[in-house]
Amino acid sequence: MKSIAFFNNKGGVGKTTLACNLVSYMNMHKGKRVLLVDADPQCNATQAILTDEECEKIYLSDSPSAKTLYSYLSPFEMGEPQIQLPAEPVLGTKNRFATDLIPGHPSMSIIEDKLSDAWSLVRGRDIGGYRITNWCHQLLENLGDRYDLIVFDVGPSLGALNRSIILACDYIVTPFGCDIFSLLGVKNISEWIKKWDAQYMSSVRDGMSENPRAFEHYEIIHDTYKKHRFLGYSVQQYVSRQFKSGPRPVKSYDEIMRRIPATVQSAMASIVGADLNEQDMELGHIPYLYSLVPMAQAAKVPMHALEYGDGIVGNQYGQVKDFDALMSKICDKLLANLEKA
Repeated sequence: MKSIAFFNNKGGVGKTTLACNLVSYMNMHKGKRVLLVDADPQCNATQAILTDEECEKIYLSDSPSAKTLYSYLSPFEMGEPQIQLPAEPVLGTKNRFATDLIPGHPSMSIIEDKLSDAWSLVRGRDIGGYRITNWCHQLLENLGDRYDLIVFDVGPSLGALNRSIILACDYIVTPFGCDIFSLLGVKNISEWIKKWDAQYMSSVRDGMSENPRAFEHYEIIHDTYKKHRFLGYSVQQYVSRQFKSGPRPVKSYDEIMRRIPATVQSAMASIVGADLNEQDMELGHIPYLYSLVPMAQAAKVPMHALEYGDGIVGNQYGQVKDFDALMSKICDKLLANLEKA
């Protein structure tokens, strides 16, 4: 089992849309067992996949029909350093994305305070701090071999919650918007990861020297060398015009698009898998999809699976077909990178 965090320090780049559609495509068409974890307190992935009725049963009922991510981490509020297990995702048989889901919860914003406190304890080599900071590692270990791949959809924050998720994940995928601030965002990611990774490993080395038995007993990451490696990026939501050679972005975005590969290569050099080159990391460009996005959101269905009953008419059939082909290409490239990295 491998794990990926979909993350960019810049919001509004189509990250959740890509994560939900890509995960569903792998489940439906690539023969993979993929779990989606909604770790963004805004819960956009949960809202995209689950019906309003299902959300009411989970969030408004006195007897919730399913656990959210907050359910697993709620012991932290009582001072416990162990998450509540076992993990019991909402099954994909209950949604049109055919995707098992651990729903998000707005209260994850509250849990972030506990994770921030735990990081201070890590710096002081406190075992409880290590255990809380490694909650995502605990979750992944519990899920074990149930899935081929686990994807975390996270918010744009450079905070304690995302740090604890990226610490445990094997890989990072960064969806870009075609704008200047996405370029700045990826530079922030690299510097941020390098800083806290060095702090964590320095503390772990000292902690293992002082109390090796505790590190053997609890599920704590001992070495981050093969963690949070950069797997690739996509470029989303540019406006294109049709030329004889095919669709191309409008001129105002040309310069930004030219800058992205070199910026990624430079910023992420220290965490890129050794066998990935510049072409490998460019997973694909996703054009502006006009009416397909709101239609898919209303129908609670991935865009590649939209059909007549969802309101598809005329040339929208061609757009769905093109998006299906694009998802297949991105999935193939991502799976190939997973084998190489």
